[in-house]
Amino acid sequence: MLDNILEGFMLMANFGTLAAAAVGVIAGIITGAIPGLTATMAVAVLVPFTFFVSPIIGIPFLLGVFKGAIYGGSIPAITINTPGTAAAAATTIDGHALAQKGQARRALEMALYACVFGDLFATIILIFAAQMLAQVALEFSSPDFTMLLLFSLTMIAAVSGKSMVKGLIAAAAGALIGVIGLDPMSGTSRFTFGVPDMMGGISLIPLLIGMFALPEAIIQMERKQKTISPIDGNAGPKLSAKEFSSHWRTLCRSSSIGAFIGALPGMGAEIACWIAYGVSSKRSRRPHEYGKGSMEGVAAAESAANATCPACLVPMLAFAIPGDTVTAILLGAFMAHNINPGPLLFQQHGELIYALFAVLIVSNLMLLVFGRVAIRWLRNIGFVPNGLLLPSVIALCFAGSFAVNSSYFDMVVTLIGGVVGVLMRKMNVPVAPLIISLLLAPSLEQNIRQSLAFSDGSLGIFVTRPIAAGLLLLTVLSIAGFAWSQIRQSKSTSDLESTVEEQGGKAV
Repeated sequence: MLDNILEGFMLMANFGTLAAAAVGVIAGIITGAIPGLTATMAVAVLVPFTFFVSPIIGIPFLLGVFKGAIYGGSIPAITINTPGTAAAAATTIDGHALAQKGQARRALEMALYACVFGDLFATIILIFAAQMLAQVALEFSSPDFTMLLLFSLTMIAAVSGKSMVKGLIAAAAGALIGVIGLDPMSGTSRFTFGVPDMMGGISLIPLLIGMFALPEAIIQMERKQKTISPIDGNAGPKLSAKEFSSHWRTLCRSSSIGAFIGALPGMGAEIACWIAYGVSSKRSRRPHEYGKGSMEGVAAAESAANATCPACLVPMLAFAIPGDTVTAILLGAFMAHNINPGPLLFQQHGELIYALFAVLIVSNLMLLVFGRVAIRWLRNIGFVPNGLLLPSVIALCFAGSFAVNSSYFDMVVTLIGGVVGVLMRKMNVPVAPLIISLLLAPSLEQNIRQSLAFSDGSLGIFVTRPIAAGLLLLTVLSIAGFAWSQIRQSKSTSDLESTVEEQGGKAV
């Protein structure tokens, strides 16, 4: 293991890789610091431009964007009470309260150091866990992978929105899109409607750009830009090393929560930050400070959010199952570079993967350096005029989609994906299950057909193998659990409405 890591550092130690990672971190911080421009949008728009360079340059750039954007969201969260990304939502509670008390610099520095701590904590877990899981995955057969993929799709659909039904519908739609093109066994065309450009299936990257980046830009254009005076990020004293280290229990606990949640399919920083914040407030010795300006609250939210970044790469690298929407896009980038994540990844591209692990560690140090600069200079970045910013983003979306295959049809895919993405957001239908299902559908179909070929068409193969049967049982229990939770939630809501109506009737 140590020899592989050292080889990874040697492969990564070149100007091109380091420069790409540094530019990615800077671009990510700037993107995250602008409210409305998410990490998902940034990675989706920039993915096509990495196809013109080698993987050892393109992938580190995207990883740097991912890391930087998650941290960058904390800057406007603290200075203007508006999270730059959803991952920084919990940071606004105590971060802005501290800024209002004249302690903006301490809050921003705590956010930065907690980000770096959580990221490094989860990166170490990734380095050891990914290869072990990949070795375990080598023992999986087609029925086992079928049930694993089915379980992953169920989890993703259930946790990606308020309605499990809408999540399952989105996942089913993604699976249907995923089978467009030529049948991998018979060679016959499916759902192409006579369009030659659809014979090879729907191009993944243009669709990702359309469904993630375009809707964000369009929805932001519909909103009025706030005119809030930001609080000076340099106001107040610095954060001392003693004060930061005094929160080591919170940092370790929250980073562990973030790493665990990030490794689960469908979960992400948006969920991890709230769970870690809630657990920290209950375990704190000073719970009365939460919501009024608690440094501990900032540390909990930020360390958990950033710990999910490396952790969500674990299922992607070991099983080719993306942990969240950003890793879904990263999975597409890996595949575009002819790197197929999964059990054989460490055997086929071992040196490259350990080089990427080294990049994660080095880019974490870059985040520490550039983050300190961002505290000083990016407090006004959230007020870039939408009229200048958003048209530029839309232009980059179409330029990037065309650059993938030099195809005008891909631009049409991006446009249609953007329209569908906007409609899905307005109807509160989650986009993540559709995209992740689209990515997993070909592998799921292949494993199902291989399993049925081995068993002469008998479905019993999915319950006679221990691993497959266990995963099937876990899937059924998960669906039942989520359904019961939905029923209880709807029942409590109806009871509350009935109580309100009764009280209103008595008042009348």
